[in-house]
Order: sequence, then structure tokens, then C-alpha cells
Amino acid sequence: MKIGVLLENPINVGGGFNQALNAILQLRRLVGERHTVVVYTTIHANLEHLQRLKINAAILTSESVLVDRVSRGVSRRIGLNQGDQGKAARRIEQALLANGVDLVYFVTHSSTPNHFRKLNYITTVLDLCHRDNLEFPEVSANGQFAERDLHFATCLPRAFAIIIASRELAGKIITRYGVDYERMVTMPFEPSPFLTDEHSIARDEVLNSHELTPGYYFYPAQFWPHKNHLRLLEAFSGARQNYPDLALVLSGGRKYDFPKVKAKVQELGLEKAVHFLGYVPNADLAGIYRRARGLIMPTFFGPTNIPPLEAMACACPVIVSDIYGMREQCGDAALYFDPASADQIRDAMESLWKEDALYDRLAVNGRKRAAMWGQCEFNSGLSKIVSEILPAVPPPV
Repeated sequence: MKIGVLLENPINVGGGFNQALNAILQLRRLVGERHTVVVYTTIHANLEHLQRLKINAAILTSESVLVDRVSRGVSRRIGLNQGDQGKAARRIEQALLANGVDLVYFVTHSSTPNHFRKLNYITTVLDLCHRDNLEFPEVSANGQFAERDLHFATCLPRAFAIIIASRELAGKIITRYGVDYERMVTMPFEPSPFLTDEHSIARDEVLNSHELTPGYYFYPAQFWPHKNHLRLLEAFSGARQNYPDLALVLSGGRKYDFPKVKAKVQELGLEKAVHFLGYVPNADLAGIYRRARGLIMPTFFGPTNIPPLEAMACACPVIVSDIYGMREQCGDAALYFDPASADQIRDAMESLWKEDALYDRLAVNGRKRAAMWGQCEFNSGLSKIVSEILPAVPPPV
């Protein structure tokens, strides 16, 4: 059987892109020589990142698929209506069929399979935050809720298998979309494959390039409201009253709520203490984590997130929101707080800043947890698909 892996997101989406790369590496390792795995991407710039990991990939050009990337959000922004979205998706299917693909694995959230007419597919669900956190506009306003819910209602029941990020997601998918439990395979998040020394720039060189000195809190996140930057700044400002040497480093594209965050920094007089890095290349991440006092992550969205695992892999202590799923992910390798409480965020930051024993314990526990997180369960589930289910799947007609 020929399995086509489709990567439709660009690298600047953040953790979801790195998790997609992890999924490709895992599938290739587990499948071995039993099936042929071919990676396709609709974004030419992705080829460089795939090649760095020695993943051979082919480009589906705009001529063959109508647009470089097909998803509801992107299609809307570039002016494609629903009919055009369907045409673009079916051109992707036709291109894959022409290349002899029998089964497609979507390693990122994608609406493309909603329009497939022949090919079976495996899809990926990282969260259902549009149902869990309706109060945030990024998942509810401007038709986002309807689009997300229609996507899952259409895509999931037809999926040959569903790769999910957490066991907690399985029950929600069953309740909300009527999918059989047997169709779901848990693939917990992993650290970025680019965090190894082979793919990383020397840590001192990284700090020099970003004009940083060791000993700061690091928060890599886009400036969505649910990432909770404004409350973090209030907590950080309070902590600096007791520890004036505290510094905060924020990465992420300067869009969404970035103007509000920048204004809050100015309002609190934190211009010299808060560093905005913008988009940070993957090769820089390990150096930034390894010179940080800790990762601070006050997000409201779960059940799992990539940055805590990246920090753990780099022996960087983790301070994180006590939301559903995070204790399952981080266990005894993190310090937890209520993300709605600036006082609790402040107290956690102060504790890690002043207590070297706490720093050492979280760093050691994190390194151990990152090395063991979830692999056996995922390997078992995906191996079952590869060895027991795939051979019985008839080719498309």
C-alpha cells in the first residue's frame, strides 16, 4: 500500500507544525518496508525543513491543486468560496490518485478531506477548544465556531482513523461527533525534532543574536487572547517589585492581540524588562530554553501543549496553567497555577526565581518525563493500524 502524508501548514503556525514532523517520523519508522510512505506538501518552503530531517517530500504545485494551501480559514482570506474550496480539495485528491496513493494521512488540522470522494484518510485532532472555550473570539467569532464544528462533524465520522493528542479528547469526540472509540489512536505531543544539537545553533550564539542574557522567563506563543499575555504581564509586574532583575522573553508573530500586549508593557513601564523576539527559528529554540530560568505558560487552552515538552527536553523548568490535561502531560515536572489568577502566576514565578532546589527538581523531572512521554501507547495503536487494518483496506476505485 502507498500512504500519502499531506502537510498543508507552514512552519510559522508553531507547535502544530513540529508535531506534524514528529508524526511523519513515527509513521516512517513504524511502517518500515511493509508499506510505501510518500510525503506531499502544498507549501514549497516546507521542503527545506523536511529535508533537514532527511524526509523526502514532493510538492503539490499550485497548478495541480489550484491553491498552495487549502483550509477553510486560508481559503476565506484569499477569497475562495465554498465551491472553490471543494474544487481545490478534489484537485488534491486527483493529484494523489494520479501518484498511486491508496490512503492519505493528514498530519495537521485540515478541511481538505471533507471534499474527498474516493480516497480513505487518517485525520488529526489536536483539540476541541471551539467547544471547550467559547468565550474566546478566535474560536467563536466571525463564523469560526460554525466552520470548526461543521469540519469535525463532516470529517471525523468518515475518517479511517483519527490521531488525537490526548486520551481526554476521545470521550469528547465520541459524545460530540458520534465516532467509534476504536477509530482513535492517541499520539501524545513530543518535543520538536529540531531541538537536538544536530539541528540547533550554539546557545551562546543564540542569546547574542537576540541580545539576551541568561536567566529569564520564556513564553513562546502567538498573541491570541487565550494565550493570556495581559494577565501574565500583570503578574510579572508584581513579581518585579520584589525581584527587579526578573526578565520576560516573548516570541511569536506580531499579530492578533500583539498591539494590546505592547500597550500593556508600556502602561506597566516594563519596556526594558520584556523582550519581543517575533518569530524564532527552530534552530534557536534549544538555546533559548537552555538559558532560561523557566518556561511560563498561562494559556487557557488544553488538553496538551508543545512548549512544556520542548522545555522539559532542554532541562528548562516549567510553570504552567492548571487546566484539564496539563497534569496528565507534565506530572511532577511542573509548577501549576490558575491562569485566571495574576496572584498565583506571580507567586509561581517568584518561587522558581528564588528557589534553586525547586529549579533543580523541575529540571531533572522534566528531562525524565520528556524522554518517556507516551511513546509506548502511540506505537502500539499505530502499529495495529499498520499491521492489522491497512492490509485489509481496498484500493480506491
